[in-house]
Amino acid sequence: MKTLTALALAGLLGITGASRSFAQMSIVNGASFDPAQPIAPGSFASIFGQNLCPQTMAGNWVAPGQLPTALGGCSVAVNGASAMMQYVSPGQINFIMPPNVGSGQATVMVDNGSQTMTGNAMAGSAGPGMFALNGMGMGEGAMLNGTMWQMGPFSTSTNGQPTYVAMYVTGLDPSTKPTVTIGGMQVDVMWSGNAPGFAGLQQINLTLPSGMAGVGRTPVTVTSNGQVSNVTFMHVLPTAAMMQGMPGWGRGMMVGENMARGHEMSYMAFNAANGTALVTDENDDVVRVISLASNSTTATITLPSGSQAHAIAVNAAGTMAAVGLSTKASIALIDLSQNKVLSVVGTGYYPSRLVFAGSNLLVTNAGSGTVSVIDTASKTVTQTVNVGLGASGIAVAGSTAVVANMQAGSISIVNLTNYTVSNVALPAGSRPREVAISTQSNKAVITTPMSNGFLILDLGTKAFTQVATSTWNGMGPGAVAVNGNTAYIANQMTASVTVADLASGAVLKTFPVDPGPVALAVNTAKNQLLVLAEGTGTLDVVDLASYGILNRINGGDTERQGQFTMPLISAITPSSASAGSTLTLTITGSGFQGIQGVEFILAGNGMGGGMMGGGSGSALGQADTNIKVSNVQANSAGTQITASVQILPAAVVGARQVRLPTSNGTVMGVMTNSPFNVTKP
Repeated sequence: MKTLTALALAGLLGITGASRSFAQMSIVNGASFDPAQPIAPGSFASIFGQNLCPQTMAGNWVAPGQLPTALGGCSVAVNGASAMMQYVSPGQINFIMPPNVGSGQATVMVDNGSQTMTGNAMAGSAGPGMFALNGMGMGEGAMLNGTMWQMGPFSTSTNGQPTYVAMYVTGLDPSTKPTVTIGGMQVDVMWSGNAPGFAGLQQINLTLPSGMAGVGRTPVTVTSNGQVSNVTFMHVLPTAAMMQGMPGWGRGMMVGENMARGHEMSYMAFNAANGTALVTDENDDVVRVISLASNSTTATITLPSGSQAHAIAVNAAGTMAAVGLSTKASIALIDLSQNKVLSVVGTGYYPSRLVFAGSNLLVTNAGSGTVSVIDTASKTVTQTVNVGLGASGIAVAGSTAVVANMQAGSISIVNLTNYTVSNVALPAGSRPREVAISTQSNKAVITTPMSNGFLILDLGTKAFTQVATSTWNGMGPGAVAVNGNTAYIANQMTASVTVADLASGAVLKTFPVDPGPVALAVNTAKNQLLVLAEGTGTLDVVDLASYGILNRINGGDTERQGQFTMPLISAITPSSASAGSTLTLTITGSGFQGIQGVEFILAGNGMGGGMMGGGSGSALGQADTNIKVSNVQANSAGTQITASVQILPAAVVGARQVRLPTSNGTVMGVMTNSPFNVTKP
């Protein structure tokens, strides 16, 4: 039996993940970062705050399963019992909850040698948290093929045998067998327990059923003693037999056992203005424009390398598209008249879904629990709205936006006139994913894949009705589209689409499509439903009169054109200066060859951008006019920028984020983990 290396574990615990800021000390599960979740004895926990520890240091293993109780000049005690520590820094401490802590409120004390700080944590017998590869507790889960000991994607069979997967978690109650649910389907758990040689790390071994082949990127949860974990994702490949005869067979959609494909279709949006579908390819980092008249790709738009685009939207006029770049904390705005990227704009962490609202673009940031409001004319973030952990699907009708908070298990309703938020609590364990709104009925449809159903939310009364899809051969409901009073829900696990009447709340029909349906759109002019099937990489065109597939279009029949590399900042020196001073700024990183300037953006607070900063001369999300930059030079290798900076006396004290305009019109994503601070004179 194998486990993750200590180095990999350090990354999963958020050391290299997104930073968080808190006015006071906050203690959360070390894998999920969910403040509402209990912390189990012997599990990883994380403390976030300010001036926690004077040093930044990772703890070495003292012995198998043993970490130090003093690290970097700091110690942690829970109800008076010393805790082992895995990592310390001024803003974050990772520790192991002592094994004898009982259920209920626990007192956590940090001693950094010069002061002690105290916070409270809710302890419980179980608080399952799934580790994610990005260290944020969401996105691709920390899972390995148990035969080949490599990360996904996974085939349902390995060397002729059912594939078994090892997933890494913390906070299980060892006295009960955990339950693992993949896209609403409970799978067979072979073994669970403490990962050998590690403190706090637990492992679950499970087998993948053959019927799961081709479902694509699908959500996973773990339940232990009644407590439901955060959501991570697993990517399950189709079999070669499923691909044979499909239009993508023999090209980028070739399937090798447990091997990533060159092309992986992840999302789709329909442009009614010209009858095209825009399909994102997360492995090739492109958007393909597919004509429904010719059934062929008419343009291939290159995105920044390694951006893993998981979402796309088109404005009402059909002139602009926006793509979420999940790994870049940014979105790309695309001019559809030229089929080229106009700008890359920084958002919060892990942008998940997006929707146009007039001239604004709304982006849910799953890692930040926020919605970024972007003015598409100025290409700047004008508002950052706090919603819920794991903000996912979003839909807009008039002045109302509805957001599904997948990790928090709640719905946020945002008033777009003043950006106030009201929340709708959902049943315990709910994990809402996608949203669509029927303006005709004034109702929102929210899919809940882990419970195999969807909610119909009355936007007037805020009351909701739960509807099951599993009894209609619909498991893992995800993508949703509406047309009048009719809703269409894609069932990712059973390769089907459910049709529901919103007036009565009744399921009318469920019909088959190709494997792994991940996105839907209604072409009202043709009375057709477009279904993007990730498993086969096809765009299915369905006749809504007969519910039969009229045509299958290859979503991956072109290759990436050229390179598009975003600049990456690794360090800023100096990182602070006083108002009224002048300095030479040095920025190190990569991809700086096309830089045309350096801008200091009034920063937000924490992961989500918040509302910190402001003052005369600048608006939030725009360059601070009280900081003057000149003589910007990048070296030939594109690894260093130098610039002369003058900070006027009127500059407001606080954080700024650095943005880099480039020669092709793109802008560096806002670097919330590399701020520049203006201090008092």
